[in-house]
Amino acid sequence: MPPLMRMRMEELIPPQQKILETQFRNSPYNKQQRTPATLDVFDFDSTLFLSPLLSCNLWHSSFIDIITTENLLGPGWWRDIRSLQVNALDKQWKGFWNEDIVSQVKLSMSNPTHLTVLLTGRRYHPFHSLIERILASKGLQFDILGLRPDPAQVQQQNQFMFNFEPNVFSSTMEFKTCFLVHLLEVVPSLNNVVMWDDRVSHRVAFQEYLDTMVAQKIIQHGQLIWVPPAKPKYNSTWELETVQKMLLQHNEAVTELKRSGKVFEGKLVTRKSNGQIIASDSLFKLKKIPWVPILALDPALSLQLKTMFEPDYRRDLSTATYAEWELEFAEVPEYFGDSVLLHNSGGEEQEGVVQFKIIARSKASLEDGMVLQVQLGKEMFILPLWYKPSLFHLITQKVYTWLPVPEFNASGNPSYHNLLTIET
Repeated sequence: MPPLMRMRMEELIPPQQKILETQFRNSPYNKQQRTPATLDVFDFDSTLFLSPLLSCNLWHSSFIDIITTENLLGPGWWRDIRSLQVNALDKQWKGFWNEDIVSQVKLSMSNPTHLTVLLTGRRYHPFHSLIERILASKGLQFDILGLRPDPAQVQQQNQFMFNFEPNVFSSTMEFKTCFLVHLLEVVPSLNNVVMWDDRVSHRVAFQEYLDTMVAQKIIQHGQLIWVPPAKPKYNSTWELETVQKMLLQHNEAVTELKRSGKVFEGKLVTRKSNGQIIASDSLFKLKKIPWVPILALDPALSLQLKTMFEPDYRRDLSTATYAEWELEFAEVPEYFGDSVLLHNSGGEEQEGVVQFKIIARSKASLEDGMVLQVQLGKEMFILPLWYKPSLFHLITQKVYTWLPVPEFNASGNPSYHNLLTIET
């Protein structure tokens, strides 16, 4: 079992007990007269709600590491409210729900013997007001909203800047287990715990944690229900605009701190990225870096390939069963069909127009989309047609079952698929 997974109240330090007690006293459940037996715990991001993330076909992994690190580029993705400010024009956040989990939440809400909890690593500051509105729009009334409550006090005017207040919990994992331990202590009628979570790392860790609780007779039954992570529809415009806003605000904040003579009080966060030392007092700008050599296709050829293979793509998808919400609202494969990925070309530079031959296709699925197998000399490469942008970095790692197609000769121009990161 990973460290910092708390099992008993005596393992919680006084500041943790105090802040969890305050959170419990302010919850809707504390005003009720019920003795629930089962605790239902739902994660928020990518479990209940289709929270937007950065797509791997646009952003280099080094940048995703930088922007998700707290206090490196502003507060960090998971502490920046703009990461959750999606364009929900009707205020119902339509298209951002895992309807299967919504049904489970409502089922739990309707059972008086169940205590229904939202438990997330998202901080109370600055997310509580926004998340409360999001949940209310769907009619979801949790007994306890378990947003991570530390730090208890923040400077609201700095919500887009840096977080200098100390944490009470060292990680989301520690917070969640402390929360569970405290809740089992203050609601002693609870003897069953069921958790819904999408993170693969939590899948094993929390099941082991619950099994240990059962073995130590803290609870009678514990179950982790893994939820395949759900993402919203691809929206490259939103991603670019949101990141640019974060960069602009970060640069303005750093410039103002330096102009006023203020310092970061020893709290500089640093990372080594693409040969540079990135620090939280750096000024950043976006840049493109080559990720993989490609053969870029002419737009007319790309359109021709879509016309040729779309009937097969639709036919393959029609043989499988998918939830209606998944097809309408969640991320699905998008058509690109604009390049051959020369991922194992041995570093040989291609020059001029390069001829290749399409010889096979993969069986299409909502998870993997459809790719073509192309032959270039004696080597085989992949031409992705439909794929999920969030899984772009895995396309060349997958093992495909190839279906032969009539050979088709085509050509492309040597280039690179570029990804975005930052430089100082």
